[in-house]
Amino acid sequence: MTDQQPKPPVFEESSQYQHWRFSPKQLWDIRNNSTSEAIKRVQRNVQEELAADNPTHLENKREYLTAQEELSLCRFFELQLQVISQHCKFSDMVMATAVIYLKRFFLYNTVMDYHPKDILLTCLFLATKSESERISIEEFGKKLRLPSTKSVLQLEFTVSQGLKFQYYVHHPYRPAYGFFLDMQTGPTDIKLLKETYKRINTTIAEILLTDLPLIYQPPQLALAAFLITGESNGFDAQVKKYIEDRFGPHEAASLLSILQGIIGSFKIFKIVTKQEAKDIDLKLKHCMNPAMDPNSAL
Repeated sequence: MTDQQPKPPVFEESSQYQHWRFSPKQLWDIRNNSTSEAIKRVQRNVQEELAADNPTHLENKREYLTAQEELSLCRFFELQLQVISQHCKFSDMVMATAVIYLKRFFLYNTVMDYHPKDILLTCLFLATKSESERISIEEFGKKLRLPSTKSVLQLEFTVSQGLKFQYYVHHPYRPAYGFFLDMQTGPTDIKLLKETYKRINTTIAEILLTDLPLIYQPPQLALAAFLITGESNGFDAQVKKYIEDRFGPHEAASLLSILQGIIGSFKIFKIVTKQEAKDIDLKLKHCMNPAMDPNSAL
């Protein structure tokens, strides 16, 4: 009788672990390639549209978005998605899933084909289904005061395709709660712990706006959120002690090194301002793919 191999942790069997984790270099390689291919496609389609309208007209040189500008515009709409979710009283899990859907979709798709303001609504509607907070499309439209929900439904297949039909998302919220409970079993200042945990969801929401969820595992992000949130009241020192006691010297040193990398990236992250987004959006108007415009001659 052969010994059974131990089963890997649940997260390691998930589509998120297997298909949606990248290094920072891999993320930028994908984005740069996606933007480059989009520019070629739009240039070709613009030329065809001009030729259909006026065969003697030649394409004037136009400026296209860079991969960084595409990302910045998406970042702005990720924040808007969080604002909408809070205003409509959707749960943190629905909000987080919708934000991750938007990230995943635009990793392989371009804003020159699909505007984030259209895609985010479908991401949010899909997230309500994925997180078992289902509402009808009519109620969804009423909640968001949409004049029409037609485009939300029309884009469902397109967005699902962009997500590779992989809907389940692991977030830092559950491991953060697990660590909150586990810390109470050791020599921890319970008052400081509760004070820190009360504010941790705000930190996690800010982490969701970065590339970090596409690079690190949810428990790592949860512990980093404790350290970041605990800096203001001194609880971060107790978090470090908890990690050393809980994981042992060797594993703790390796984990703390990872967490410092997360914190370093988090601290240099800057929110995209409304004016920055407006400037990029204005530039985008002149380089949208005409093949995606129903009023185009194509």
